[in-house]
Amino acid sequence: MRKVRQEANDSLKKEEKDGDITEDELHKDRDAVQKLTDKYCAQIDDIAVAKQKEITEL
Repeated sequence: MRKVRQEANDSLKKEEKDGDITEDELHKDRDAVQKLTDKYCAQIDDIAVAKQKEITEL
């Protein structure tokens, strides 16, 4: 997850440097990437907890 987030942020930085997006857009998009990362990390944590519970019940 961290690697994907880092790659997305690097891509956004490059776009901003190339003039494809503004600094405001960069910050808005980086916030969106972080929110998605948080969302999917929470889902992964939920799956891990459920799996741990399943394993300990056996």
